[in-house]
Amino acid sequence: MMPGDDWLARLQCLAARFPQYGVGADLAGLALADLWGVYCFLQRMAER
Repeated sequence: MMPGDDWLARLQCLAARFPQYGVGADLAGLALADLWGVYCFLQRMAER
């Protein structure tokens, strides 16, 4: 994983940018590994 927790803040921004995936409300209940997976997915969507 990335050093520091900056990716968590970026994940929140990405979730807000892509509300159609519906992950924003679920972020608080996910494990750290799951959050990382969601982050990687949303990051790929943002790079398209």
